Amino acid sequence: MISLLRDLFLAVFFLGAALHAAAEVGRDVAAVFQRAKKGAPLCYVALGGSITQSGKGWIGDWLKEEFPESHVTVFNSGMSATGSALGVFRVGRDVINYQPDLVAIEYCVNDGGLSDEDAVRNMESLIVRLKSLPYPPAILILEAAAEGGVNLSRHRKVAEHYGLLEIDFQKAVDEELEESESEWSRFFGDAVHPNREGNQFYREVMVEALTPYLNSVPEGISRSLPKPLSVKPLILDGRIVPLTGLSNEEGWSGESSLPFWWDKFFNGVLSAEEPGTVLKIPFRGTRVGIYAAMDKSYGSFYASVDGGVPDHVFTNTRGGYLYRIFAKDLEPQDHELTIVLPQESDPETRMNGPVKLGYLLLAGERGATREKAAMGPISSDVMAGLSFEQVPLNGWSWSGPYRLETEASDALPFLDVLFLPERDPNGVEWTLMGETENEKLNLAELTGEEEPSVVYLQGSLQSESGGSVLLGIQVDYYAKMWVNGELVAGIDGMHGNPNGYVYVLVFLDPGENEVFVKVAAGSKGHKFALALSEIGPTVEASGFMPDFNEAEEELSWCSENTEVTVSYREVDQ
Repeated sequence: MISLLRDLFLAVFFLGAALHAAAEVGRDVAAVFQRAKKGAPLCYVALGGSITQSGKGWIGDWLKEEFPESHVTVFNSGMSATGSALGVFRVGRDVINYQPDLVAIEYCVNDGGLSDEDAVRNMESLIVRLKSLPYPPAILILEAAAEGGVNLSRHRKVAEHYGLLEIDFQKAVDEELEESESEWSRFFGDAVHPNREGNQFYREVMVEALTPYLNSVPEGISRSLPKPLSVKPLILDGRIVPLTGLSNEEGWSGESSLPFWWDKFFNGVLSAEEPGTVLKIPFRGTRVGIYAAMDKSYGSFYASVDGGVPDHVFTNTRGGYLYRIFAKDLEPQDHELTIVLPQESDPETRMNGPVKLGYLLLAGERGATREKAAMGPISSDVMAGLSFEQVPLNGWSWSGPYRLETEASDALPFLDVLFLPERDPNGVEWTLMGETENEKLNLAELTGEEEPSVVYLQGSLQSESGGSVLLGIQVDYYAKMWVNGELVAGIDGMHGNPNGYVYVLVFLDPGENEVFVKVAAGSKGHKFALALSEIGPTVEASGFMPDFNEAEEELSWCSENTEVTVSYREVDQ
């Protein structure tokens, strides 16, 4: 009898604890609803990508029905093809400016390509910034569905940490389609975008999740926030700065609008077209980027922060817009962003044409000093003079494919695994490139391997007198490159247009320089090409090389280094 009473007590205790924990989640939503019931105005803002943009916030009409005494306003701040990396800059203009009471954030799908660190950091930055307002809004985290599933664990971790209501559309969709024995196309026009019925289903899921909070009376809500999950500083002052106000920059002019549907996302643009045109923008903070218009008739530009190795941004791969972050986690001080239009080149390269810049993306001004950052060797003159030539790969050799047993959709997990060519290049068979394989290599066709895998390449670069050069690495997804045994490039994340180049500053010795490359495929491509531009003897490479882990700085081919700590299978060649 005592044992039975004890078990009953424990059951009631744990049930009560579970109900209390559930009540903790969404307290902010309940508080907003109670105020709206009493006639207080309710401003609802939906922030997200194209899924939010097409869904129009989903629940605006429901909120108006439930709170007839309240003046309900709904702002749809969905923006196609954008994720939380842009959201941390947009949130001031597109959410906070509306003085919201309730905010829904939908970035799960478009954050799929971010690292776990960045996905958590960006989402946490949005939440902390909103919750630090004088009148902090309630926040919903919306986890949109994708046909192949989504990685919602990162945002879920943040939602749980801050006691926020998370709405799992993926789970709801999967259960409904299974129960009704329906196809994915019932709710979706493609892998992620809901059709009319799909948006209606999303609305119903949101209403079901929110209904319990209509009559919930929350206890006092604490304004204190828990210690952040992110190790790095949060991005709490990001803003999006129109560039059309720049009126004294030679070669640049303002345009009030664009002749395309995406003009609604711009407040005019700053435009230039003449090859070699320069734009220098001083800024203060730790993070900087550009938001620009795109069209197939446009051109490209180089962008360098503090004279560092430039990014090359093509604005003509499609219609629409792009945003590119050129530097993050800079020292909090004064910096300079330099933009240069490339010199005139072969029209087939599509490097030349109009460039239309909409906004400067800035963050990290809080706590920054007026001290000026040291400038690197890549000046505007260097960028204006860049002239790249394709590196012929005739005479190079390759080995592969190599892969791990993994459920990952791409070969990123393989990039840090030391397969045999890295440990003992003389212990594998190398195949010489054919005569026609001298520009962009399709490594999937070369190896006959359709699954994501790793391929190694080795060859050389000739330099008559030695000195600094800029190497352009073209790779669909991921790569590492060593020159004369030193790691000079590690491409392990999103890097823009795969038909563009990632640039690295390299010092070549006079004569022959050994090059060793590891290329890891993605889910839809496995290509590689190399281009080179001489930049003159006055440019020093030393001190401006990538900051790689010291353990990886040199490629060491030692016969005793034969153990691999990760279990893997090498694909038969």
